[in-house]
Amino acid sequence: MGRGPRGDGVETAPGDFDVYLLAQSWAPKFCCTNAKKCTAVPWAFSAKHLTLHGLWPGFLEPRDGATYPSSCAAKFKLLTDQMPRDYIDVAPSFTRWDPERHVAVVGDLAKHEYKKHGSCSGLPPAQYFDEALRAMRELPGDRGTPEMLTRNVGGTVDAAALRGEYRSRVALSADKHCRLAEVTSCWRKQADGSVGEQCDCPPHVMKGRDNGRCASLVVAQLGQCMAADKR
Repeated sequence: MGRGPRGDGVETAPGDFDVYLLAQSWAPKFCCTNAKKCTAVPWAFSAKHLTLHGLWPGFLEPRDGATYPSSCAAKFKLLTDQMPRDYIDVAPSFTRWDPERHVAVVGDLAKHEYKKHGSCSGLPPAQYFDEALRAMRELPGDRGTPEMLTRNVGGTVDAAALRGEYRSRVALSADKHCRLAEVTSCWRKQADGSVGEQCDCPPHVMKGRDNGRCASLVVAQLGQCMAADKR
């Protein structure tokens, strides 16, 4: 799923942070270089849409060199064994389908994300996972994927035009071939710890997660880039 927030995390009290980062991955690009870990299939939502990498509490300014809090409740207990149904589509690496109970259950990545990042939010697990979904629904397009991307799978998009789809500044991560890897949006933290309005990502997020050098971005098609890389 790519890298997490830039810099090393620092342990703080749950809720002691400034802003949320919502990182969304382009799964076909991930599959280009991580074929053995690829879970996307051609008919899945993840083949043509951005999927959730994580919802991360962060700092507006680095604290002692750290840009985000990490593992704020070392003895945490994940108090839920179910995930929202939408996670099957928008976050397939977070969950798996239980055919006997007919529910989406918590996967290993969800446990990791809550322990490392969700525990710092101060929110209970169920609300933390719901907040990520709610933020994605506030973004343009189908559950957080601008139509510009779904319409150009296998082609390219103008980077400036893609940025213009969002109401606030986002970080666009790409590889050396300018293949889109992730979109990171930033969100205000409300007084109760929930996700507020989208806001401009702070400079250290842009520095660590944005590829400003790419005037256009390749929107990789599942399987296509793997074949090209082998040539």
